[in-house]
Amino acid sequence: MNAVTNPELEITEEFLMTLLCHVGAARSAFIGAMRSARAGDFKSAKQQMDEGDQALKDVHKSQTELIGSDEGSGKVKMTLILTHIQDHIMTTMLCREVTEEVIAIHKELKGK
Repeated sequence: MNAVTNPELEITEEFLMTLLCHVGAARSAFIGAMRSARAGDFKSAKQQMDEGDQALKDVHKSQTELIGSDEGSGKVKMTLILTHIQDHIMTTMLCREVTEEVIAIHKELKGK
């Protein structure tokens, strides 16, 4: 994800959709990791966690670029879709934390 904004500091639709896709991929990977752990496949759960972490890392990098573009001065126009995406980012970050705990519980229950 590059080219966060155009020269007028308006967020491009391509950037927003890419951001939404990456955060969706992260969330899906974390949910998949929980399901793999429930099935006892901890190797797959680890791979899915790594995939989710990479997608979330990409999201965070773009989000940081966006914040940097704004410079705390309100240059970037807030929109409903940007707010919606921020909500997805925050819930995905929470999902990641919960996923770690769920995997740990499954490992304990399965004696691994």
